[in-house]
Amino acid sequence: MDKADLDLNTVLGILRRQKRGVLATLLLVLGLALAYLVVATPIYRAGVLIQVDGRSSNLLDPSSNGQEQSAILNSRVDSEVEILRSEATALAVVKATKLIEDKEFGPQLGWVEKLGIALGAELDGNALRRLVGLAPRTGQDSGNLVNQTLQKLQNAVDVRRRGLTYLIEISVSSTSPERAAEIANAYAAVYIERQVGAKTQATISARDVLRRQITTAQEQLAQSETAINSFIEANLSRLESETKDPAIGALRNRLNEAKTQQADRKAKVALADVAMSSGDWATVASTLGDQAISELARQRQELADRLQQAEQGSTEAINLRDELAALDNDLQTQSNASMLVMQEEMRSLTGREAEARDQLRNVLLESDVSAEMLADLFNLQQSATIARSQYQTLLAREQDLGALANLQIADARVVSEALPPIAAAFPNKRLIAALALIGGLGLGVMLAFLREFYVGGIVAASQLSNIMQAPVPVTFGLLDQVKSGADPADVVLTAPMSLYSETFRKLRAAIDIGFENGTGNRVAPATDPGQQGRIILVCSALQAEGKSTTAIALARTYALAGVKTLLIDADMRKPTVGKRLGLPEEAGLIDFVSEGNLDDMTYLNPRRDSKSPLVVIAAGARSSRPTDQLLNGAAFQGVMEAARERFDIVILDSPPILPVVDTRYLARYADAIVHVVRYATTTQGEVREAAGQMREHQRENTHYIGVLSLEQMADSRYGYYGNYGYYGEDS
Repeated sequence: MDKADLDLNTVLGILRRQKRGVLATLLLVLGLALAYLVVATPIYRAGVLIQVDGRSSNLLDPSSNGQEQSAILNSRVDSEVEILRSEATALAVVKATKLIEDKEFGPQLGWVEKLGIALGAELDGNALRRLVGLAPRTGQDSGNLVNQTLQKLQNAVDVRRRGLTYLIEISVSSTSPERAAEIANAYAAVYIERQVGAKTQATISARDVLRRQITTAQEQLAQSETAINSFIEANLSRLESETKDPAIGALRNRLNEAKTQQADRKAKVALADVAMSSGDWATVASTLGDQAISELARQRQELADRLQQAEQGSTEAINLRDELAALDNDLQTQSNASMLVMQEEMRSLTGREAEARDQLRNVLLESDVSAEMLADLFNLQQSATIARSQYQTLLAREQDLGALANLQIADARVVSEALPPIAAAFPNKRLIAALALIGGLGLGVMLAFLREFYVGGIVAASQLSNIMQAPVPVTFGLLDQVKSGADPADVVLTAPMSLYSETFRKLRAAIDIGFENGTGNRVAPATDPGQQGRIILVCSALQAEGKSTTAIALARTYALAGVKTLLIDADMRKPTVGKRLGLPEEAGLIDFVSEGNLDDMTYLNPRRDSKSPLVVIAAGARSSRPTDQLLNGAAFQGVMEAARERFDIVILDSPPILPVVDTRYLARYADAIVHVVRYATTTQGEVREAAGQMREHQRENTHYIGVLSLEQMADSRYGYYGNYGYYGEDS
């Protein structure tokens, strides 16, 4: 086998063999999951639903309530989601709900600080800072505390858009269902409040910008009006002479009269204001021409004279002072009234002046003046008209923005408030149980395959075949005779019709079929012309794996089948075959290969098995020196050549592969290698290493098979033979 293929039956067989481990792993994972569900703190999740309005929210412009384009609105909804996720919104929620003082979201002491408190020692960073000569910190600043709370809040909040709708869901996780709903609703309220505030602030900022523009437009309008008036006044005589229109002269007189009267009123108002400030009521009366003020001023003067003549502190003096104060109030009131009348006259004169100027402009524009003069006057008039229009537009817009700042509404609204959840969102018991079941089963299967192919001993023929990359035709089980102290190699003689004996006949058949597939020739007597005997090497990775038992029983099986068979105990380091077969202790293989005399083979002392036609060459006394050089010498090679010539089958019982090197030299003589592995004892790594070493030293086309030995199994595992047991065995 160049490659081990895993079919369904193989996989099921592996799982059956490893079912205890799979079940134990599954129960362990389920137990851990159950323990986690018991100790885990339940987390509740509450969500609030917000709808972003696609219509304009300008109450002063009802005509703009049309729907925006879908792409723009989608971008707008995505922008609102990012605003909700921003640190600014989270920080506003922290302040609004006072989360810094909350036990769950507020900053907490770390395990180092808690340990320090328990020990009564300072275990924070200040001790280390003092140790290196730095000034200790005075404590955590408020910014650090806020950042800790902010980080916890952002980890607990999930903001996402519901598909392609205009709905945004804000969900908050907390150990308290009421707290989760409270924070979620606070999040929505803060977001809407901040949205309204941002729109209001933007409107106020725009209004302030317009106010600065209005001031500039007002100055430009005044400059335009002044330019026209200056032009007309400077060219009035010329215009009058050019047009010869008497109306221009009359308007000119009205204009000059209005200007003169207005200047007079301004002077009187200024003089009266100064006099009122100094208490010179006589001057105020004469300036304003008000008889009532003059009479009140005369009465005040009389009271002032009487007050000077009255005794200080007397009742008369006190009464006079009260009357004097009352007269001062009357004078102030009357003077203010006269000033208002004077100012009203000034406004009237200003209006008459403006009216005269407008009439004068219209007359001049309609009169027959020179083209040059008319062009200049028209340009000035147009500039003033444009400035007046801009000023009025800006003024109206500024008034609209001032009203709009007080009428802002949010572009989003809450459509579903958060309610305290009934069941915890985490941990999800069903999901965790399902994951634990699937994960435990998967981990158990993975460990089963790992144990099957890499860890532990070999427990099945299919497992051994996958590891060795070789066929495993038979598996030997423990026998009742062995349990009672009998040699298992004698069972093929004492119970030839037993399942154990049949297993060795199956092994012999598998080896013979391998010879046929390799060479096309069956095992035939060595007396046939041109036919050489076949050498079968029985080996194992370690000692005590049933290698010698398998070699003896297999050799007896061949011998009982009429095949001329030779069994050679090639384990000269620890020979066992001669002792187990009851052969006399005398010179053997080690003595012959040590002497190196190929002509004298008396040292080999081949003996016949007392219980079968098998011929045996014992190893002799245990060697006290390394034997690998002896197996590599010409003497041992001569033994192998002579054995091939005189026997049909030569079976070599070899030393273990991993402890000593001898078996590597024996492998090059073998036509078939039977690798014996003890059930559940030899590790998979040892088997894999031993098989690899044998393949490196074996000849080409050598038939390599594995045998699983000493397996404890029930009769039902034997399939067909299970119903018959030891058929043919004497009762």
